[in-house]
Amino acid sequence: MKLKTSANAARERITQMIISGNILLEKVTAEYSASKKAGTFDEKNDIPVWKEQQVDWLHTCLAVLQDIFPTPAEAIRLKNAQASTPYQSGVNAKWSGLTNDIKAKVSALDDADKSIGKYSVDMADELFVEDIDSFAKARDINPRQVKRLLPLELSADQVQTHLQEIIGESFQRADSEEPSDPLTADIRVGGDRLKAAFLLKGSGTKGKLTISKCGKSGAHIEKLVQAPADLYVIQHVDGIDERVIRKLRGKIELMNRQGKKCRMCIVDGTDIARLLMAHNKIQGRPN
Repeated sequence: MKLKTSANAARERITQMIISGNILLEKVTAEYSASKKAGTFDEKNDIPVWKEQQVDWLHTCLAVLQDIFPTPAEAIRLKNAQASTPYQSGVNAKWSGLTNDIKAKVSALDDADKSIGKYSVDMADELFVEDIDSFAKARDINPRQVKRLLPLELSADQVQTHLQEIIGESFQRADSEEPSDPLTADIRVGGDRLKAAFLLKGSGTKGKLTISKCGKSGAHIEKLVQAPADLYVIQHVDGIDERVIRKLRGKIELMNRQGKKCRMCIVDGTDIARLLMAHNKIQGRPN
């Protein structure tokens, strides 16, 4: 059976749920300790508040697992996970049961993360930058960390150099040596080696990338999809207009209907900044 998303994206989402569960556990523990020390702990008022937070977190986790896995098995395992540790002595029994339950659910999420390798990955037409093995480190950088850097002041040639260093090989022109022609390189997705074609746009292209900035009537996009490749990537150091995305998506869907198995990836300013920061190619600005 196949995952509903890429393995990288699945691991990232489950990791986020594990982190949020541990944050909730720390919060409940700190608030309980503080209220006990101050003599203000009230079981009838405090426990329901913490229980509601735990239930909200659990429902989010269940939805995430249902979005990832092809069957509800992993979500059911999470929902039914029971604490194996005994209640702590000298503390409120309901608080102890609540925190033990959170720990059990976090452990079940860890098991779900480990089970990802048992599933194959369904081929989605559109990938996120972190779905590409070669670019997976981008998921280590939160978009908020790069917000102050945008738009990046990098030329298309500088972006190309950085990407070549990250991928570990040089790009090749798909056709001639025209600057608008796509570049191709071998990358890995889900462990498979694929040919990718890139349309790179740097700071010379000011503002959001629109159809009119992709050559006459989007000619650069037309050239991109004519390149022999399995994955087609449009990158810009700033935003990318929805019409550009729709145009590429339409081309990909058409090629897939015609029997060519190919995918697309949109890498906007936030994505390329996350990737470059993850590889220490750029640094964040001070606050």
